[in-house]
Amino acid sequence: MSASIPVEAFGPNAQSVDVPVLDSHLHHIEEGEGSPIVFLHGSPSSSYLYRHVFRALKGQGRLLAVDLIGFGDSGRPAIDYELADHERYLDAWFDALDLREVTLVLQDYGAAFGVSWAARHPDRVRAVLLAEPVIRDIESSALPEAFVGAQQLIRTPGDGEKFVVEDNGFLTQVFPGAFLQPLAPEDLAVYQAPFPTPESRTHLIRFPRNLPIDGVPATSVHYLARNEEWLRTSADVPKTLLTYEPGFLLTPTIESWIRENVANIEIRSGGAGVHFVQEEQPQGIADAVVELLKRSQR
Repeated sequence: MSASIPVEAFGPNAQSVDVPVLDSHLHHIEEGEGSPIVFLHGSPSSSYLYRHVFRALKGQGRLLAVDLIGFGDSGRPAIDYELADHERYLDAWFDALDLREVTLVLQDYGAAFGVSWAARHPDRVRAVLLAEPVIRDIESSALPEAFVGAQQLIRTPGDGEKFVVEDNGFLTQVFPGAFLQPLAPEDLAVYQAPFPTPESRTHLIRFPRNLPIDGVPATSVHYLARNEEWLRTSADVPKTLLTYEPGFLLTPTIESWIRENVANIEIRSGGAGVHFVQEEQPQGIADAVVELLKRSQR
């Protein structure tokens, strides 16, 4: 598959790497040396989301921004693209690169997968940063009415397929609306490039349908609940939660739960932002990572 993510956007020394995993490959952008800092994105974006943060962290370690399976320039194997599938491919990627002493920078579903990996590999985690995470069941009453309506449409058999797969509504309507300021057309084009046809968009419906809202689907709620014990007991791993105004998925209820239950957590304002905050507040995220690295050395 030809590259759709411009590597030069990450810096002059960044490299595009394909790592064979299971029956496919995961693609990542890499730069630097030292302890690894791994950036995980969510739906429906790619590693491109972290390009500005990447540049701001030059010299802080071995930076790796990976594309989830089926996204960006990673492979498209014939799988169901459920949460467990993404976990399997990411696990294989972490193992193929033998990553240890990892600082995780996590957003959206990247938080679900990153925290899950940390909980199952506690001896390989150095620190964790969360921004707009998928980490708990979300109450619909705290979400924008338009988004709740879109979610209901997407979850309706037939109608959801028409909106996401056939009409490309998730990438052309929902995604562009999740920013304070509209994305530059050339940047929006990078995010949309991997999904030019209905056939290429078939799996895009899985993430929105799996988003845990008001306890549904129960499989996603259970997936996230598996990580709670590690979050409560991992006092040796410093963690940072960034909050944004107005924000989106980090509801007041979830923020309160994190504040009360997650060990060694510092909560700090990330500034103005909606959900894809790497586009809106990259320097603030980079600064928070630098501070987190200092905390992890104490």
